Amino acid sequence: MDEPPVDIVDRHRTDVASEAREYCDACAGTGAHVEAFVFAELPSGLSVAYCAHHGTRYLRRLREVALVLIDHRHLVAS
Repeated sequence: MDEPPVDIVDRHRTDVASEAREYCDACAGTGAHVEAFVFAELPSGLSVAYCAHHGTRYLRRLREVALVLIDHRHLVAS
């Protein structure tokens, strides 16, 4: 069973998803400004931010390689 990521450093501790200020790195390539809910710091020193859709798509790999992984997908308003 996969363990959920541990919230080690939370740059965006919010109760309301709309307060998040970073945008998805994957969606930015299309010109869209979509709020990020998954944040990761990589061993290279780079950090990435993904919307819930891309965060879910890349979560398995991020769990394997990220030094810090913050998963706020539970804050997405339905």
